[in-house]
Amino acid sequence: MDERNTGLGFLVILALALVLPATSDVTSSYVTLTRDGYQNVVVSIEENSGFASCQEGLDTVKEMIRNTSKSFAQALERPAYFGNVTIIFPDSWAADPLCSSLLTSANVSDLPWARSHRADIRITPDHPVFGWQPHSFQYGRCQQSGLPINVPSSFVTSDTVLSKGMRMAREWAHYRYGVFDEGGMPSDQRHPSGYLTYQTESSDKILRPNTCSDLKTPAGSWSSDNCQSTTNVNSTCEFVADVNNPDIRSSLMYRPDLDHMEKFCIKENHDDSVPSKLSYHCGRLSASEVIYKHSDFNPVVPPANTSADITFNVIQNPFSGYHVVLDMASFKDAKSFETARSSLTQFVSFFADPIWLSIDVYNGYNVTELQPPIVLDSLTKMDLLFEIDNLEHVTGSPDKFGDALSRAQSRAYSGQDVIILTAVQTFSSLSTWVKSYEDNKVNAHLVHFGVSTTKVEIAQLTRYGSSNFVPNVINNRHTSAYSWAVNTLQSVYGKTRTHRAKIFEQSVIHNSSSDLNKTGTFYLDSPASRLLVSLYYHADNNPINVKSFTLIQPNGLRNDTIDFAIIINDFYTFTLESALEPLPQGLWRFEIIFQRSSSLTDKRLDIWAESANSSQIQLRTWNSALDNQPLDFTKAPVGLYAQLTQDSKPIRGANVTAFVYVSDSTGSTSSLLAEIPLMDEGISDVTSGDGIYSGFMTKPSNSSFSYSVYYRAYGVNSLAEVDKGVYSRQPTTGSMIPMSDPVPAAIQFNRFEYGPSFQLTSVSTNGVDLIPPQRITDLTILSYDSSSRTAVLGWTASKDNYGTGDYVTHYRLERSIGTRETVTTDYPSLAIVDGTVNVTVEVPSVNEGEYVKYRVQGRDSLVNYGEVSNVVSLAGPAPPSGGLSTAGLWAIIGTFIALVVIILIIVLIRCCCPVEAKRRKRQAQRKMRNLFSSNDTATRRAEDTPVTRYQSPPPPVQSWTSSDMKRDGGDPPAVRRKSDSSSSSSDKVRPQQQPQVEVRQKKANPAPGSIQGSERIYFGRDDIDRMTTGQRSETYSERGTDEMIKRAPSMDLQLATILRLNSSNMSIERAGLEDNYDESDGAPKPRVYERPYKPNPVSSRPVSSQVTSKGFSYIHGPNNKPLSQSETNLYYTDVTLRPPVGPSTKSSPTNSYLSVFAEQRADGVHQPSSAQSSLASTLRAGLRVNEEWRDSNNIIYTDPRFDGQSNGQSSFDPQLHPANQIGLPPALPTVPPPNFPRMYNSDAGYADDHRSSHMSMDQYGVDPQRMSRSSSKPSLVSAV
Repeated sequence: MDERNTGLGFLVILALALVLPATSDVTSSYVTLTRDGYQNVVVSIEENSGFASCQEGLDTVKEMIRNTSKSFAQALERPAYFGNVTIIFPDSWAADPLCSSLLTSANVSDLPWARSHRADIRITPDHPVFGWQPHSFQYGRCQQSGLPINVPSSFVTSDTVLSKGMRMAREWAHYRYGVFDEGGMPSDQRHPSGYLTYQTESSDKILRPNTCSDLKTPAGSWSSDNCQSTTNVNSTCEFVADVNNPDIRSSLMYRPDLDHMEKFCIKENHDDSVPSKLSYHCGRLSASEVIYKHSDFNPVVPPANTSADITFNVIQNPFSGYHVVLDMASFKDAKSFETARSSLTQFVSFFADPIWLSIDVYNGYNVTELQPPIVLDSLTKMDLLFEIDNLEHVTGSPDKFGDALSRAQSRAYSGQDVIILTAVQTFSSLSTWVKSYEDNKVNAHLVHFGVSTTKVEIAQLTRYGSSNFVPNVINNRHTSAYSWAVNTLQSVYGKTRTHRAKIFEQSVIHNSSSDLNKTGTFYLDSPASRLLVSLYYHADNNPINVKSFTLIQPNGLRNDTIDFAIIINDFYTFTLESALEPLPQGLWRFEIIFQRSSSLTDKRLDIWAESANSSQIQLRTWNSALDNQPLDFTKAPVGLYAQLTQDSKPIRGANVTAFVYVSDSTGSTSSLLAEIPLMDEGISDVTSGDGIYSGFMTKPSNSSFSYSVYYRAYGVNSLAEVDKGVYSRQPTTGSMIPMSDPVPAAIQFNRFEYGPSFQLTSVSTNGVDLIPPQRITDLTILSYDSSSRTAVLGWTASKDNYGTGDYVTHYRLERSIGTRETVTTDYPSLAIVDGTVNVTVEVPSVNEGEYVKYRVQGRDSLVNYGEVSNVVSLAGPAPPSGGLSTAGLWAIIGTFIALVVIILIIVLIRCCCPVEAKRRKRQAQRKMRNLFSSNDTATRRAEDTPVTRYQSPPPPVQSWTSSDMKRDGGDPPAVRRKSDSSSSSSDKVRPQQQPQVEVRQKKANPAPGSIQGSERIYFGRDDIDRMTTGQRSETYSERGTDEMIKRAPSMDLQLATILRLNSSNMSIERAGLEDNYDESDGAPKPRVYERPYKPNPVSSRPVSSQVTSKGFSYIHGPNNKPLSQSETNLYYTDVTLRPPVGPSTKSSPTNSYLSVFAEQRADGVHQPSSAQSSLASTLRAGLRVNEEWRDSNNIIYTDPRFDGQSNGQSSFDPQLHPANQIGLPPALPTVPPPNFPRMYNSDAGYADDHRSSHMSMDQYGVDPQRMSRSSSKPSLVSAV
């Protein structure tokens, strides 16, 4: 098998890039939850997903998964996070040398089980209807997993979509745990955005929003003024919650895009009285309760480390083909074996793709390799077909069948799916192999021919595959065991062959011995790249004698197929392809001429079509037994589902039917049990318009455990439609998805799909009724009388046995108030009038904000209770008009008492501690004096003591010598020289003060024992603007708020930053260094980076200037105008901190604080100096557009028109400008300045350090952040 990893295997992968597009398969997931988080999560990236490069695609997908993991763990009380994720590249990426280098493994055997068509999360192009919105459609009951999550690439790469992690956490709850949305949609009859409910005290109705938001009504507004009046309210009313709702933290299933939304609702804050999807399908359960009922949390597995990094595996799609096991010894007779053998022969004849195939046969004693792994061509295919046709039936024991399973498992390690053709029910070592196949995640598909009334235990092998039971249908001119087996194998093949669909099937019946010419028509609904045709006997194995078989295209072109057909005994197959252009859609005809020697028994004609793209209508089928485990029919009916799509768009208006077959009481033959129509609407359907058709099997067999199903879908007269428009709302919230621009999917079409099958845990026993009545879904409050406090409830009467029996008259009514205990009342015999039931109930008194809730369930004569119905509710009294509610009054009283207590405490502190107050006053005065005067005694004394605060040496700087600047001479503020006692007073250095603004402060605490810590500081335009209004006489931390709000008139000032660290045992090692900085290049290169905000082109809603941790929130102002790009720029710089090498000379507080100062450069201040203004003008005029220039100290000057593009080196050299001869502005330090000699005083701290008071105050228990708060004015700041 090693040969499969050679060049031939690589060619197979290249070919698969063209023939195996990704698609979703509705089967069980590989995911498990362990102490190390979710394991085996599979993410597939589709072809043509829209990424600029594979590197961008991989990086953004990883970041999305990290955000999803973090948000989901944060939303739960029991953390669950992503631990191991496998990302599957599209085949074109895997074949690209630039992308293949990103693979963590190129060996298929490392992760052979992963499949792109069975991925949990699929990265796709933008959806043609739902656009950028990620979605996981749900089709089944509460707690039943949804379809895989489709994530459009524009969602992944967008910088403007709010709350990506929270949105994906909601979709993970849909997909993994079967949690439904909370909320509603306008004009939705089942889950409206707003609904009318009675008030218990007035008989009036009130309009209530359909929300789940911590038992509170979020701040927001209704879509129309009419919605405020109950007389004018209608179903189009929509409640729009404000994005900024600080008090609303749950539930994510309502609005994950709200700024502060971060939790799933729990039992204590869940509102189950609203008509949301969650309340409708899950009753009283909250979202968290639904999640915790999953086996992931039973028993509870405590996570090992919720902050651990995710392990990413990046691979190509490991699927490489099929390994077939043919169990010759398990069939009861030769005829049954010939059915299996002939169906395998047809399966091989239609192997049109360059994928691997291997075959083993078991003869009852040992396993023989019939065909080693091979990529078939026309010659090897014919040789293999003849070898299969020569196999004969044998008898033997199934005891050694485990040897065949062992060889199959070894093939699975190379990426092959396993197909098992057998009639055995069980064998001695089955349990061992069931565990082995599950542990190794073998993708096994069972095609079982042993018709029996007993349970097929061998189906347990198909945990990660499919189970298919071939019924022994006899005396049926439409179908047979042979035709069922042929089509079942094609359905298995179609799981990985996306665009192969069965479009036609028909029985060919001879009415007489002279009836040898047969003609007919079939409709090809979309252009095809290939047609696959099979003609064979229904039941007999006689040789088929065809004289000619001709296909006539819609344009009249005739295709005679006799020359390239494969004819082996009982079947005639061929493949029709067009090399130049697709085969045309339209009405095709076929003409078959049989030889006179042909048998006149019934024959079967099957036709499949393959398309080169997704324009072909696709039919996918599944049932409620996702893990292929037996279903308990007494708990729920069996759900049967089919999904119809065209180019990923849902198809509506089609006719879909499921045909259920089961064996008779003797186990020898099978017959039709039920013909079940599947609907994309109604009580069995979760969301109308999603293209998922559903129905329930409500009447099981009294004799058999196993059921076989095939599906037919068709559309006629252009009645089946797709939506050509766009649906911008969340597609999973309402009970329907409306169409904005319907167009016909096709004039007409037919689709057929066989399987999968299912089993039940038990057989219904005659005389013992274990099946409950159907669920009531339309409970309604018909009327309410406040004077008598009585309400009339009504509903459609429930029928027994999931709706197939008689009406039941016994009902149980549940009443609950808030979270109080539920009260139940039984009504043993209610009258049924015209199929409806009414009952009058007394409504108890409730408090403000509470609701009286009612639910009902039917009961049959043998005490089988149906599911609890939907909920209806009555609201408690509203607050008095013009007054306050009791709760509001108590809130005001409590606030007033708290304020009085705080004021008393402050007065007592001021009266009892005058010494401390005076000390603080002296400290502040000393601090101000030291900051703005270098001639005081304390400073001069401090300069004589060589104490260095920072470990890093200062950078080289330039001195100012110009007399025209009217400044004191000497060094710039980056370096202070020691005082020389022999010098005159005129020689003393007085550094020039520049206006400084502290724009952000945050804690900077590297973990104990770590070598260094890294901090990133963000600061916004508003923060910079506060420092551009001229000189300051105070530091930023001590100024009043009146001076902070003045904005600068210009946005193109040249700015730089100073970083300062308030810590005696920590130093700034480097600031703003680039990742690839080489110390050999010289001085460090600090940078202040600009991160522009780009508005979301998809969203039509504007944004506000309020920044949260999740991004820019929306505004709803009168002008509805978004901020300009210049107003939403963010700036940031990176700082690396390092602890001291030796012990600190002075004890430090527990926390260190890192501050970023923005300092206006001298050339940005309007000064009378001609040299300074000349330099500023020259810098602006001398730089060409889109350029930047660094001075000798690596301070970056940027052209105001700079837009991020560079046109090369500038010809302007500031060093040669006349202004440089007069003097350049003082350069700012590239690292924080050293701490100069100073005097420490217990009262005033360090005499020359205005920040040192923070440290001394911290030691006395005062919060240092109060002395350095940024501003009381909202700013564009987001500290990460």
